[in-house]
Amino acid sequence: MATQTTTPAATPAKMFQSRFADLSLFHSALDEVLARKNNNQRPDPSHPSVQGAASVSQLAEQQNLIHANAAALNTQLKGLPAVSDTGVAAYCASLARNLGLAMINGDQALAAHYRQELTAKESVCDPHWIEAVDKYVQFVVTRGKIPYRVWKNIGDFVINDKLHNKARVGIIGDWGTGQPDARAVLQQMARKNLQIAIHLGDIYYSATQFEVDNYFWNIWSGVLNLPASGIASYTLSGNHDMFGGGGPFYGLLDRMGQPASYFCLRNDYWQVIALDTGLHDACPDGSKATYLEQTEIEWLRDKIQNSGGRNTMLLAHHQLYTAYEDIPGYGAVNKNLYQQIGDLLPKVKVWLWGHEHNQVFYKNYCGILARCIGHGAFPIGCDEVPVLKHPEVPVEGYKLTGTPFLDHGYVIADFDGPNMTLSYFVSADESKPIFTETF
Repeated sequence: MATQTTTPAATPAKMFQSRFADLSLFHSALDEVLARKNNNQRPDPSHPSVQGAASVSQLAEQQNLIHANAAALNTQLKGLPAVSDTGVAAYCASLARNLGLAMINGDQALAAHYRQELTAKESVCDPHWIEAVDKYVQFVVTRGKIPYRVWKNIGDFVINDKLHNKARVGIIGDWGTGQPDARAVLQQMARKNLQIAIHLGDIYYSATQFEVDNYFWNIWSGVLNLPASGIASYTLSGNHDMFGGGGPFYGLLDRMGQPASYFCLRNDYWQVIALDTGLHDACPDGSKATYLEQTEIEWLRDKIQNSGGRNTMLLAHHQLYTAYEDIPGYGAVNKNLYQQIGDLLPKVKVWLWGHEHNQVFYKNYCGILARCIGHGAFPIGCDEVPVLKHPEVPVEGYKLTGTPFLDHGYVIADFDGPNMTLSYFVSADESKPIFTETF
């Protein structure tokens, strides 16, 4: 069998990401197969098969072959490298994905063809591709309805005994990569003497059970020393958390003692309200702007309108607006969310969100002061520095730096009676925040 090799990269390989659920599940399947052969450690993005799968997925996105039917499958091979020392992995990845799609589509003849290509005696493809295909198909065909939880009483999902009047809360977004950098930045945050730790969502690639266990919970609970430390911890719903159907994510909530995917932490002076924007960003093609369930809007309105004089901070995975990306269908502003809750925003002090793997300090826009803190752990190359797309959205001057990847970071929220101070840290210097603000 030929050895799958690639030309050494000039910089460390980048972790693949996609807004398409099926492509993410394909990567989850391959990742799990490879990890199980290596003590459940996430394979490095430079692994030839991981790079091959990334090439195939990028081509699928470019050629709009995310959900190809049988007649279109062969076109996915076009544009890939020839079968050679540098092209074997991409060729095998394409055969594997086409086999999986043929099986999912019920095309037995085409599935038999691709299986033969992958397993023939003279095949150059590693046997782990067949394992990955079977797991990919399993992920897709067993993906059920997201078990979203709806309140029964309007006061449900309010937590009154964890956020003390004097408390320190660590907040980190887009953290669930399972990579060494994720562990390192969480260790930094954990050294800040926390009472509460909150993740703003996204366990990559698709929040399968394997990923939830090994790339989130085992690291999260180990670094935070749960439950012995007494730290209360919570996680929000990101789009990647719903790609596999959401079952493992909701099992994680139960493990963490979290009542639902949205909740409210309260003390005498403040309430921290976490929203579920991930539920409706799990559409197969990633082409629609997310929005909130109507029952959740009713619940949110009650919390803000009946706050008892408390200040409010919002948390969510997705952004309301952006200066650096395009929100599907709208551009700079998610009009779905704005139409639903825009009238409530003047009553909110600040909104922290993730989703974009960036740190952005926005000026007040759409009636709300917001901070993007999606730079928790996902590796973004210094050659991928986000470009300003929407200059009408006002941005403060700070930009992430670092090489070969941009710095990761997190926020420490210190509650002290009626005051709350937010301190923004980056991994390059855990001793001094780059910015501090008090509300």
